[in-house]
Amino acid sequence: MKIALLLKRLGLTSTLLHSMGAASIAGSLSLWGRSAAVSDKAAKARAERLAIFVGLWPPTFFLLGKVLQDLEATPQEQVEQARLRAAA
Repeated sequence: MKIALLLKRLGLTSTLLHSMGAASIAGSLSLWGRSAAVSDKAAKARAERLAIFVGLWPPTFFLLGKVLQDLEATPQEQVEQARLRAAA
């Protein structure tokens, strides 16, 4: 929770973090696609490892975005979200 509060104090929003998650998916796919065009085996392996590394970021960004989204919700919205979770 402290990390989420720090991110909020730094001015990051849930929309920004969700966008970063989507961008990292696109970046990972781009890096992976570009690695297919490389003929050198060492360079290709390095590019594929980089694509996998970048591909690990989206869950973190999406999770932090969801936490910030919950923090940004008004008290009334939080009550409504709790009711929906209880009904499910």
